[in-house]
Order: sequence, then C-alpha cells, then structure tokens
Amino acid sequence: MRITQNNFYNTFVSDQQRIKEQLDQLNRQISSGVKIKYGYEDPQIFSDTLRLDYEETTLTQAVNVSTDAQSFAGNTDSVMFQFTDALTRFKTLMIQAANGANSDSNYFAISNEMKSLKEHLINLSNSSINGRYLFSGTALDVKPIDDNGVYMGNGESLKAVVGANVEVPYNIPGTDLFLGEDGNFARKVTTNVPMRDLNADSAVTLQSSIADFTGKSDDYTFYLRGRNGDGSVFEESFTMGATQSVEELLNAIESYYTPNSVDVTVENGYIQVTDRQKGRSLLDFHLYGQNDNDGTVVSFIESGFTGSDATVYDDADFQKIDGTTLRGNYSQIVRDGNGYAVRSTLLNDVAGADLTGGSLLLSGSDRNGTAFGYSFDLDAPTDIFGNAVNNSDGTPADHTTLTYGQLVDAVAVAVSGIADQGSFEANVTEARKFVDVSLDEKGRITIRDKSGTDTSITFNMHDANSGYGTAAPSALVFNANNALTIDDPKHDLFASIDAAIEAVENGRLYPDGGSSVNPRNAGIENALERIDHVLEHVGKEHTKIGAMSNSLNYAVERSETLKINVQTLRSDILDTDIGEATVKLNQLSLNFQAMLASIAKVQNLSLVNYL
Repeated sequence: MRITQNNFYNTFVSDQQRIKEQLDQLNRQISSGVKIKYGYEDPQIFSDTLRLDYEETTLTQAVNVSTDAQSFAGNTDSVMFQFTDALTRFKTLMIQAANGANSDSNYFAISNEMKSLKEHLINLSNSSINGRYLFSGTALDVKPIDDNGVYMGNGESLKAVVGANVEVPYNIPGTDLFLGEDGNFARKVTTNVPMRDLNADSAVTLQSSIADFTGKSDDYTFYLRGRNGDGSVFEESFTMGATQSVEELLNAIESYYTPNSVDVTVENGYIQVTDRQKGRSLLDFHLYGQNDNDGTVVSFIESGFTGSDATVYDDADFQKIDGTTLRGNYSQIVRDGNGYAVRSTLLNDVAGADLTGGSLLLSGSDRNGTAFGYSFDLDAPTDIFGNAVNNSDGTPADHTTLTYGQLVDAVAVAVSGIADQGSFEANVTEARKFVDVSLDEKGRITIRDKSGTDTSITFNMHDANSGYGTAAPSALVFNANNALTIDDPKHDLFASIDAAIEAVENGRLYPDGGSSVNPRNAGIENALERIDHVLEHVGKEHTKIGAMSNSLNYAVERSETLKINVQTLRSDILDTDIGEATVKLNQLSLNFQAMLASIAKVQNLSLVNYL
C-alpha cells in the first residue's frame, strides 16, 4: 500500500494534536489539583461532583444550624441552673417562714427577700441572647414575662433542621416552663375555715365529735356540692348527730364521690380532698352545715364574694381585679383531655351534667350602670334583646352546638349597654367597641370595659340549678365559693410564687376564710407544697433542655463526620493523584519526543536511502 506524503502529514498532525491535548490535560490536572475543569471533559465525574458538592453544602448548613441551636440551648441550660438556685432559695425562705416562731418583722423581712427573688426570676425569664428571648417560644422578639408575672410569648417550639427530614427542638417555650402540666401530680383542695375543738381550743382530730366544733348538741344537716375527677357533678345532703365523729363526717363526704376516687382527710382542722387519679384538674368541693334546731350555719368555706355567704356555691358576683376588669375564678376545663376551654370549645364538652333544658341566669349592671337580668336558654339561646344566637352556618344554636365564643359574645352584649341593633351578630359587633369579653389563658371568663378607668359593670352568671332543692346540680360553674386549691397538675409558676409571698407577707400559716386581705389564700404550709411542685416541674424542664443540647451535640458530630466522608469521597472522585499524573506525564513526554524524532528521520529520507 502506498502512503502519500499528504497521508503521512495528516497522521502526524493528528497524533501530535492528540498527545499535546493529553499533555495539556495532565499539566492542568497537576497544576489545578483536579481531574476536570469543565463538565464535558468527564460527565460522570462532573455529575458525581455536583451531587457531593450539594451534600457537603447541606451538611455545612446542618452543622451551622445545629451549632447555633446548641448555643441557644446551652444558654438556656445556664439560665435554668440559676433559675433552680433562685427557686431553691425561695423554698428555703418558705421553710423558714413555716416554722411558726416568726414575728411580724421576720415575716416582713422574709417576704421582702422573696419579692427580690421573684424579680430575679422575672429577669432570668426575660433572658435574651443576640436579641432573641430564650423562653418566648417562636416569638423571639417578645418579652416573655411582664412585670406581673404574666406570660406574653407563645407555646411553639424552635426546631433545628439537622438532616433530611430530621428536626430537633432546642428551646423551652414559656407555656411549658411557666405554665405547663404535670401528669404525675394529683389535684388537692382544702377548706379555709378550720374545725376547732371548742373544749380544747385546738384543731379537731378524727375522734372529735360534731358537738366539739359546733358547740351544740343538736343534729346538723350537711349540704355537699362538688365535682368528681371525671367532671361529673353531684349535690347531696346528709344528717349527722352531735355525738358522731369527724372521721364519720369525712367518710360521709368521701362516699358521695365516685367510689374509691378521692381521699378525704383533716389537717389542722381543715378538710382536704385529694383526687386519687393523677393528671386531672376537675375535682371540686363545697360544704356547709346547718343546725336542725335553730338553723345556725357552720361554715367550711368563705370567699368574701359580693352577694354571697357560706351557703352559696356558684351564685356569686365576678370579682373586680382592677379598675376596668372583672373575672370569674372558675376555670372552664374540657372533661376529655383536661385542657382549658377556648372560644371554639363546646359548652357540652365542659359541662358536668346533661344541658338539655338548662339555662344560665345573667344579672348585674352594664357599662352605663343600668341593671339587667335575663335567662340564657341553652336549648334556644338569645341575647338580652331576644335575638337568636346562630351557628356559623346560620342554623339556630342549641345546647349541643353552643360554644364558649357564642356565650361570651352574649355576655358582651348584656354588659355593653348598647341599644338593639336588630340581630345577635350586629349586637356583638357593636358591643365589642365598648367591652372585651373572653376566656383568659386559664379558661376563666374575663370582662374588660374599654371605655373608662373605673367600670360600672357588675356581673353574675350561674346555672339556674344553683342552690339546693333544684332538679339537678349546677352543670356549669363560672365563679364559685369552692374549696381552695393546694396543688393541681396544671402549673403556674409566678401565680404560685405570688400566693406564697402573699401568705408570708401576712404571716398566714394556714388558710383564713375570715381574712379581709384575701380569704382564698391557701397559707404558707400549703404554698410550700405548691413550691415543691414548681421546683420539680422546673427540674423536669431543665432535664429536657439538657437532653436537647445533647441531641444537638450528637447532630453536630454526626454532620461533621458525614461532611468529612463526603469531602473524602469527592476528593477521590475529583482530585488529581499527583504521583500517578506525573508518571503519566513523563511517559507521555517521552513518547511525544520519540514520535518527533521518528518523524524527523522519516522527513529526512530521500531516494538515495532506497537505492
């Protein structure tokens, strides 16, 4: 086969170009340290590199997010240590106040230090890092606790994305720390008027007789109202002879609750009822006795409410808590789940008995000082002007569909002092210009007058079945002369602290229904039990943030390890092996030089070489 000069030249140029490209590529790989510069050079390497770059970026973000979250959790943990120390000191002062040997000046000094500790706790609660409050939930720019100890944040958790579809919470919302709920605690209530043995001038014992604390030899009829732990209500009366014992009285009270559901005891003359099942907040108790001969009343609970006495349970005016605001003291709690009622909650879900045929009696004076009173029929509810209360779909409401939102709107119309606008909806709109009626964070109905600094509003709302001799006990209660709460699964840190300070400030070891300051304060001894609950609750929350911090630490370590693995794999795929590339470069350079030498010899051949 004849090879022409032109074919030879083309082959030479092609081989030279190919080897030069290989040399350039090797030189570029050695100088840059990577195998390719452009995607078209090796699509597989390029694709793998892009995927690994994305994974590395994702892991870098996870490390940064986790590190920031870990810092946030670590700062929270540090504050929680200080929080626990302050509460421990607070408890120590409570124990000091409870020893029974303090003078008024001692109580004053102790209460002042307790107030300082409260201020310190509020400051700790409002701790912020880089402009972010630690305990305000996701409302990071909202100061969690106001000067009165009221929580202003939300209950949402901050979560760090530490991996694909993996989130780790890293904060303690204030609703958990300052409020919260502990299923391992039982509700416990107490009377605030003690039974005292008049003969011995001391608290009664189980063996004391009815005559010992009444001072009379007549029979007494006791009127008992209450609520079981499951939310069902009851109303009973029973008669006891003067010679019967306090123990028999307690056994009689216990027998009217659901069997084996409560413990009824006497402590320092006070009757205490404890729910045997933990995690429920519905237990309630009210009792008074009446002499069968002269009608004399024996009080066990007195709250000092306007328009009520020891015989009254729920027919009592709402309390005025400041110049513009009234509030009921009875939390509306859903029977199933133990949560506080909100606007959308059905009355049926809270009521302790069937609401069929029931009604509520509303009375008082409106914003203008004008007296009012009307019956709110639960089967066919209307506002004070007789306008039907309708559901959102336009159908008439009844006891099965009526919500707390509709109820408080009807209350707003009643207390606002407005003229009839022609429909319930129009009346509500007009009433809201002057009053705000709502359920607070503890499910209590609250009325606020927007139009002045000293409201003329007074208000009473109670079940038409309130009082003895009715067809049934009160299914719904909004303000009650009921037993005082010693402890409850539901936790309120600053309310517990305030109650403890008030008890110490007034030198009150035990409840005092005759107090002109606050007859519903449970006293130092009972407040101490509540503070124990507070400390345990804070300890549990502290443990939670510690666990979160550990989880974030593990997440950072895991992400950094994965990042190193990705970087190693990326290096294996993309980075140049300098040694291997250098050997190839040397071999290719020798080949190229040999090729040039061969070409030069061929180019120098003439016809003489063939002869």
